[in-house]
Amino acid sequence: MPNKKKTKKELESETAVTSAATPEEPTPKETTPENELEQLRYLVFGVARQELTEHITAIHDELKAALSTQEQKFTARLDKLQQSMEQQFSQMDKRIRQLDKTHDDTEAGLQKSLEGLASEHEILVANTEQDFKKMDQSLNDESASLTHSFNEKLEQLDAHLEEVSKELSSSKTDRKTLAKLLATMATNLEDDQL
Repeated sequence: MPNKKKTKKELESETAVTSAATPEEPTPKETTPENELEQLRYLVFGVARQELTEHITAIHDELKAALSTQEQKFTARLDKLQQSMEQQFSQMDKRIRQLDKTHDDTEAGLQKSLEGLASEHEILVANTEQDFKKMDQSLNDESASLTHSFNEKLEQLDAHLEEVSKELSSSKTDRKTLAKLLATMATNLEDDQL
């Protein structure tokens, strides 16, 4: 618009034409300086203001549409993220349950093995005790048998020695015969001990 000043009549005629064209402008009931100022503002800035309002409305609509699109995208991403997290949690839960089952199975196997080993240990201890008792009894029996046998042999030897001694004293044989007899007895004793 040119910057020349318009007269009051021109302004009023333009206002009348503009007011007929644009319903937004309030029709003045009274002509006051404020109303005239408002009309003047409308005449000077009316079109620019309307274009600015339309531009702001368009930007507002575009911004609203962009925000709506972004909200939809954000919601879609959030949904995907939530699904992904739920899937990962599900997989993790499945893995934990599988590890728990493996751990429980391993623990049950170890417990079973431990019980088996404890049972085998008890059996081994019982068998070992029985074996020791049997060996102790066997050693006692053999020791008693050897002691009895040794005592019998000793008594026999004593009796034989006494008999030989009586024979020697009664027959008064010479010393050579006595030496032979003692050597024979020593040999017999050695053979009996083996």
